[in-house]
This record gives sequence, C-alpha cells and structure tokens, in this order.
Amino acid sequence: MGRTPPFVPIREYLSSRGFPGYVGYQSDSEVFTHIMHFMRNRLHLGIEYYKHIITPLSDAEMEGHPDRELLVRIKQTCRKLIIDGPNCVMGCLPDGTLFLVQDRKKLRPGVVGGRPGLFAFSSEICGLDAAIPDRDPHADFQPMHLDTAIVRPECQEVTLCNQLQSLPRQR
Repeated sequence: MGRTPPFVPIREYLSSRGFPGYVGYQSDSEVFTHIMHFMRNRLHLGIEYYKHIITPLSDAEMEGHPDRELLVRIKQTCRKLIIDGPNCVMGCLPDGTLFLVQDRKKLRPGVVGGRPGLFAFSSEICGLDAAIPDRDPHADFQPMHLDTAIVRPECQEVTLCNQLQSLPRQR
C-alpha cells in the first residue's frame, strides 16, 4: 500500500463543508486554492490572513502579538487546514491581486520583483531577469516563512505582510 498523500485530511475537511466546488484533489495545489476560497468566502478574511491559516505561528511566537486572541481562535478553528510543506504558493485572486507565501521549510524558492505597472513572481531570480530585465534587482524580495508578498491589481508596489505584525481590521 502506498502512503496517503498529505492533502487527504484537508480534502476530507473541506469536502465536509458542503461547498460543491471542493472537488478534484490530485495534488496539494487544489488544497491551497480551496483553503483560499474557504478563508475568503466562508470566514470573510483577507489575503493577509492566509499564512495564519496554512502555517500559523507557534504558541511562543503568538505571545505578546497584538492580535494574539484572534490568532489563537484562527489556529484552533482552522487547525485541519495547516499545511506542513515544503511549499511555495504563488497565486492570483479573482480581483487580480497576486500573492506569494512560503512555509517554514522554505525548500522551494520564490521571489517577487518589478517596477510600477509590471511585477512578476518567479521561482528563481533568473526568471525575473528574463521577464523584467529593466527592473531594479536590489528591490527584488524573497519572502521568508513569516512573510506574504502582495501585488494589488493597480500593480504599483509590493506590499509585505509579516505574521509577527498587527493584522488589518476586517469588514
């Protein structure tokens, strides 16, 4: 018998939520997509919360965090959605927002770079060199395990969110 793929418990949890679109699951890629959908449409949380669901802070890291109470609730509520990498997730939301996150193991690289009006995400800096050669490479950013890199649809800058910082207030 083969080993159970690591996304199976997440698939089972999401499938039990009653949303008919949570199907497929040939790889962890669908899991990341469905977790994002669940977070945004069921929990009504913004992209800044994604890392807190898939790779939450440790209890020690949460001590003294300005949003500790909320983060503890998110971690408890979404514990079945925690991903144990190594993973680098690059995604695009329906509104055109791009994002990039890494997990603690950070064995799969990811980098974001560009200039106002044109940004790219790549698994290697050479990919950015090929896509946007006329950017300032000193401004390229490789997110670490606590970071989320976000490029909004206006494509003017990279917004960096760090899990140790305060969270934005939700609607």
